[in-house]
Amino acid sequence: MKFYSFILIFIIHFVFQLDKGVHCKIYRAMYENYIKRVVSHIYSQIISYQKEDSNNAIGVDEAFQTDTNMSKFRLKYFYTIGILNFKYIEILKKFHDLINLILSKCHQYHQKSLIKNFISCVQKLEIIVKSSKTMIENLHNAMKFLSYIDIRFLIYEDFMPHPIFDEIDFIYQYVLEKSLETSSFDLNKSPYEISEMKFENLTKFQTDASILVNNFFQNCNFVDTFIINYLKNIKNAELTYDLESARSEILNKFFNDIVEVWYKNLGFEEFLNPNIPEFIPPIDPDTNQNDGIEALNIIRKQSGWEKMNHISIVYFGRKISVGRIINDEVNNINFRIKKEHVSQLLRCRFTEIMKNYRTLLSAMLCICSKDAYHYYHNCLIELFSSFVKSKKMHEDLYEALVTLNKSSIWSVHLSSKSSLYNIFIWVKGFLNLLENNDFSQKNFIISPDNNNTDLVEQFLIIFKKHFNSFSSHLSSELSHYDSRCSMYLKFKDVSEYVDYFRNPENISINFNPEFSNQIMLNACNFYDSFCENVSKFCYEDLGFKKILHCKNKILDRKLH
Repeated sequence: MKFYSFILIFIIHFVFQLDKGVHCKIYRAMYENYIKRVVSHIYSQIISYQKEDSNNAIGVDEAFQTDTNMSKFRLKYFYTIGILNFKYIEILKKFHDLINLILSKCHQYHQKSLIKNFISCVQKLEIIVKSSKTMIENLHNAMKFLSYIDIRFLIYEDFMPHPIFDEIDFIYQYVLEKSLETSSFDLNKSPYEISEMKFENLTKFQTDASILVNNFFQNCNFVDTFIINYLKNIKNAELTYDLESARSEILNKFFNDIVEVWYKNLGFEEFLNPNIPEFIPPIDPDTNQNDGIEALNIIRKQSGWEKMNHISIVYFGRKISVGRIINDEVNNINFRIKKEHVSQLLRCRFTEIMKNYRTLLSAMLCICSKDAYHYYHNCLIELFSSFVKSKKMHEDLYEALVTLNKSSIWSVHLSSKSSLYNIFIWVKGFLNLLENNDFSQKNFIISPDNNNTDLVEQFLIIFKKHFNSFSSHLSSELSHYDSRCSMYLKFKDVSEYVDYFRNPENISINFNPEFSNQIMLNACNFYDSFCENVSKFCYEDLGFKKILHCKNKILDRKLH
């Protein structure tokens, strides 16, 4: 009977995994087709522009008449992104050059102390900046949408052009700020003084924007000769560089033409608000997307992300900052990429925490074996006592990981860069160690009448066995850390922490006659604060307690 039960369980497990694998393959195919349709639509429109503008069109479209494999899709994606990047920057440069021209005229008025002319010139500049809002916003939305494509899901990591975002986002944020600006300037200042302040602000914007735009043209190595020649046959809306062109009707025509040709006609309105099935992104059948969207929109608004500003994720060779990851409202269009980016960012952050955790414990072990050699077992008891206090940190990290999985933000795919599985195993391992062994101080009473050193040694063996296994797995994870994460803060090593704990300036007022014991107590206090801060910043301040709608969901069975 037991044999048949075992066979039945095996068959159920096999069918479950097979069904899951089929779901995954079906979703992958649906997602590939969705992205192919989007990219092909944009590409075909660009092809039509080239044909309209040139009698000698470069028949590049013939190479993509049949898009039957991923290599052709890869090439089509490469050219589409390359062309849009180049054209959008070209548009921004036209706009920037006009701003620069008028700024120069304002500067002349300022130098000659032509006050009325100067004030009028600055006001005109502000009007131009504000009137560009719709155009800049649409270009920004287009690039934002393209950045939502999870290309890593479709193409093996390699050199690929990314949609320009930092350049256009910088200009968009400035224009948006100007369009929302009210009369917040000091009312005690004269109109001329206010205009001077605005002029300085506009000049700084123009200088910073110029650097971004020019850097693009200097560093756009991926725009090969073919694309550059191809682009010559596609004309942008014309805008001549003289003060006459700054008339509102001429500017509005320029802005409207850009929006029509490089936003609406390419299909971005439809992509961002899809009404037809072919442009509606598919939903993974193994994911409760509504739960995930609600959960992501809760945690992305929390303050804990500020503590991660030193980390960027590495996505297809490009660094993506915390701000880029959490700024956008999550919806059906961007859920797939947002959950991957958030999970990858948390993998970077939690790995950093576990690395620092290991280094601190190693430093404390070092202090016990060297500085507190004559009080070795008492030192170990202090270490174990602090180790027990770290249980709350592990419980909170465990709850955060469970919540991420239950809310469909983190799916258990072991080979993914966004996989949190290793961290889950480490945290669960430390919780099991603490739950199955009593490391608390009351368990080790050492006195002249009661020598419990053998028990301390036994617990040290148990602790070190687990700690060394964890360290080995962590080292393996860290060997690939740079391929997923970029940090401008360096990890501290054991010696740096030991030196810090030994520094008399970092030791509290004497509360123990032995200096060596004070070093260890200082280390324990630092370690305790570290664990408390992790609980606060990575659990409470990220809002995991606020995700209530997924508490009763089932945890992925691979995590049981």
